[in-house]
Amino acid sequence: MIELQNIRKVFNEGLSSEYIALHDLTLAIAAHQVTVLKGPSGSGKTTLLSILGCMARPTAGRIVLAGREITSLPERFLTDIRRQTFGFIFQHYNLLKGISVIENVMLPAYPQGEPFSLLKKQAADLLKLFNLTHKAAAKVEWLSGGEAQRTAIARALVNQPEVIIADEPTAHLDTRLSREFMDIMRDFKAQGKTILIASHDPIVHESEVVDRVVQMRDGRIIDAGVI
Repeated sequence: MIELQNIRKVFNEGLSSEYIALHDLTLAIAAHQVTVLKGPSGSGKTTLLSILGCMARPTAGRIVLAGREITSLPERFLTDIRRQTFGFIFQHYNLLKGISVIENVMLPAYPQGEPFSLLKKQAADLLKLFNLTHKAAAKVEWLSGGEAQRTAIARALVNQPEVIIADEPTAHLDTRLSREFMDIMRDFKAQGKTILIASHDPIVHESEVVDRVVQMRDGRIIDAGVI
């Protein structure tokens, strides 16, 4: 579904502080599977995840999504692809304080131009799915860690994405909540979602739901895992 060809990512190119985050990586991600990027901090997991999700452009190389080369597309087209294809779950959740849970879930859907009443119903249905209906009007800063995580997952799903991207989603969770997260990923996989997770948490990369573990170090793939 997603193919990276000779991807290279350089920060501060040409300066004394130049840093090569990714070294000519080639990787194909299969649809409807759970793929985990595993490696220590600084291995390039998050950078690679951002390129896979079209949140960042590579310095060199090609990205092919569902058979379409998208590397050189103008930003407005990439923005549309991100909204329509990907749902993002961030390490720190990135929930917007000062507004309610349901408003946070609705945020990614506003640019799609759907009627407000329809967006609110979609968000309410997701909150019901994650047992958060009673928290719909609460400010997100009042949520527990598990509630914040489930709110972030609901927000990632509001546009009904084909691909779910999660960056260190269990980094701030205890064992029980980490296992609960992987159970949720199991359900999404059963629904035909493609799931990409960056994590060094054994609960994640040793989970039975995971199809493939790609091991990284120093911006290189050292083991592409079983396809």
